[in-house]
Amino acid sequence: MKEIEDYCTIDSVYEDEMNLKGSRFIGIVMPCPDESYIQSNLSVVSKRYPNATHYCYGAIYNGSERKERYSDNGEPSGTAGKPIQFVLNSTECTNIMCIVVRYFGGTLLGTGGLVHAYTETSKLACKDLKKIERRACAVFRFTLDYPYYSIFESKCRDLMAKRPECDYYEKVDIKAWIRMSDKDEFVRRITDLTERHARLMELPSEYI
Repeated sequence: MKEIEDYCTIDSVYEDEMNLKGSRFIGIVMPCPDESYIQSNLSVVSKRYPNATHYCYGAIYNGSERKERYSDNGEPSGTAGKPIQFVLNSTECTNIMCIVVRYFGGTLLGTGGLVHAYTETSKLACKDLKKIERRACAVFRFTLDYPYYSIFESKCRDLMAKRPECDYYEKVDIKAWIRMSDKDEFVRRITDLTERHARLMELPSEYI
């Protein structure tokens, strides 16, 4: 199975709009962790902006195993969904969706005008994104004798993505989150400092 990787995402909704030759274009950027969010986000937006002419979108989801979908929603092929998707890709985020709502103003914009409108509206909506880094971590559970525990803290602190969880019994029961890129180095250090006495149990990987 492919190891998970770090990625950037968002956890807020961002919105901006523009007008072009009487048409109103409203861009809404929303979190989209998986494919099921596409329809639910569209439902939320269509209720907020009812009776629009088009609800076009681009979406990138599925964490570090990026998947993409986009829709022109009745606009000429390639004039809406692809431009929105291009802007989303430029943010280098995943689990993100941009919906552009259009209220037709009576003037046809042509294919070039539509590409411009959907691109610029998406850029406006994305301009102030606050990115959140999701770090991919290997997760290990193991026990150490107390003399080894103090060595472990000093020797492995730089590899841990956050403070380990510890329970103190006859030995120290430890759960540690290690950046995926440092996984092999962590195993090597633990093996060396405990003289191969530690038994590492690798748990399912997590993002933090």
